[in-house]
Amino acid sequence: MSLSHWFLFVLYAMMSTIALLLMKSGLSSPSFHVQLHPMISISFSYRLVLGMSLYIASFVTWLLIIRHASVVIAYPLSIGLIQFFLMVGSHIFLHSRLTVITIIGSVLVLAGVVLLSLGMV
Repeated sequence: MSLSHWFLFVLYAMMSTIALLLMKSGLSSPSFHVQLHPMISISFSYRLVLGMSLYIASFVTWLLIIRHASVVIAYPLSIGLIQFFLMVGSHIFLHSRLTVITIIGSVLVLAGVVLLSLGMV
């Protein structure tokens, strides 16, 4: 796998992770409302809208990835990277508690990602 493919994988995982963290934090603090109907009102926050936009951009990056890589390899590799980035990002930005089980599970997932990437060479 070339360096540009690795860059796309990391870019996709980071954009997806940041988007998910923004959407999670944006759901708890709505800053504006949209009235669709007298009985239907939707609350949004700027973080939620930014997260949704970034998630769409990550999807476009995902399309670039599967255009050049096998889905059988690309999917587990990207999910493993996203899981690792989410664990770290949730701990740093959302103050989620890390347990020994979570860390061990993430290390095992990363080991699987490394084994998959070695099989791609």
